[in-house]
Amino acid sequence: MKYCKTCKELCFGDALPFDGCKHKLSEITDINEPVRLCIIGGTERAMLTGLLKDEGIPYMEQNVQPQGLSNDIVTGYDVKLSNINLLVPFSALPKASELLSSLENVNNNIEPHIDKIKSEIERLNNKAKEKEDKPMSPALRTTIKVITALLFLALIALVVFGTDALTGFIKGLIK
Repeated sequence: MKYCKTCKELCFGDALPFDGCKHKLSEITDINEPVRLCIIGGTERAMLTGLLKDEGIPYMEQNVQPQGLSNDIVTGYDVKLSNINLLVPFSALPKASELLSSLENVNNNIEPHIDKIKSEIERLNNKAKEKEDKPMSPALRTTIKVITALLFLALIALVVFGTDALTGFIKGLIK
């Protein structure tokens, strides 16, 4: 599945993500890659972030438009009235999308593609398990053992020669 590394928007099929972004699309290779759940603001943002916290889903907020004086003028303090880009890990996207659907008056662009997202998460999980289960070759194992032994001997030599130099320096100070 492809997404834009700049705006973090997922790309479904041939459709390009976020119209204002003209950056190159990349493949998602990590299930913890942050992707856009939605652009949200005001009380809906507060409710959704509360739901995400309750479910233990990590999230990040990015300003879509610069925050500024307008919030202070309207409310008297900095409340993020403008739209916020809400990012969640790719692996948490199905659950986060379900929480987003529970809010009224919020557009959920992820929901129609949830089956494709779940299958991609499963594929990435299987790929990660294959890497973990792959046994180390005997040649690589021997190489690692030899390098480790040489580094251990170098460390011992450094300690011995360093101690000898330090004691010689201290003796020179005493005389």
